[in-house]
Amino acid sequence: MVAAGRLRAILSLVPAPFRHDALFYAGSGDFLDGTVPFIREGLAAGEPVFIAVPAARVGLLESALGADAAAVRFADMEDMGRNPARIIPAWQEFVDDHGGAGRPVRGIGEPIWSGRSEPEIDECVRHESLLNLAFDDGPAWQLLCPYDTDRLADDVLAHARRTHPCVVEDGLTEACGEYLAPCHAPGPFDGRLDAVPPGSAAMPFETAQLGAVRLFTEVWAIDAGLGPGRVTDLVLAINELAANSIRHGGGAGTARAWLSNGSLVFQVEDRGRMTLPLAGRVRPGYEYPDGRGLWIANQVCDLVQIRSGEDGTTVRVRMALA
Repeated sequence: MVAAGRLRAILSLVPAPFRHDALFYAGSGDFLDGTVPFIREGLAAGEPVFIAVPAARVGLLESALGADAAAVRFADMEDMGRNPARIIPAWQEFVDDHGGAGRPVRGIGEPIWSGRSEPEIDECVRHESLLNLAFDDGPAWQLLCPYDTDRLADDVLAHARRTHPCVVEDGLTEACGEYLAPCHAPGPFDGRLDAVPPGSAAMPFETAQLGAVRLFTEVWAIDAGLGPGRVTDLVLAINELAANSIRHGGGAGTARAWLSNGSLVFQVEDRGRMTLPLAGRVRPGYEYPDGRGLWIANQVCDLVQIRSGEDGTTVRVRMALA
């Protein structure tokens, strides 16, 4: 173990514009001990500070910071990060608005908490790895990611060590020998999704059948009990994903739908292959001109999972019914 101050001095000699550390904590007191000094250090240096943690810990921090809380921007991560793919755009907006020109910023982001589903945690792990890619060549800033060692499974903590260069625990900072840089980590689209359940509905489609895909989606969404706004959002998302299949997946694809654990699940499959790791996590533009469909799906759906390889691409989205 290396003392935090000593390690900070060592790391300051190495060009690293983006510092991305995990904070392992056990209980509220440990959480505050690891976060409040980090926040006050930033405020004392004149750095903008953005904190995105679950609502209960927002309240803890506001009470502990007292008057200093007014100088901090807070967000409820259970809202901001319900779909983990929305977190990088939120940090990017903060860095763009407040960083650069030699002015560092810092943040605290807790994407994984007790009660997250396995698919959500899987996407959070991918998000944590992609953070290191998204900000590796941008302005200098620091992000501290708390992990509750009392409530999170050992495999989640092991993933944290693989996605953060350093871990802070018991007041000490340790370089993670298990850390995997994004270029060496498993790809963001690798792996397999759970099998499609028996009884799911399937609709193959081709170029002239986007209208039928929209109707298929609308009927399922209404029958499942989604409200009008959520129906409109889901129809838009699936239409965009199907259009992507036609444009990039060989001119055809298959849409599937089913109900699972209080959610409506849709899946769009095609023969194409994803190659841009941040597609859907950055606003469509020069670098990601074809990312509009995934961007829209991420903005309106509660969870988006993408798996892609030699056999084609599958995009699975979830909309909670309650």
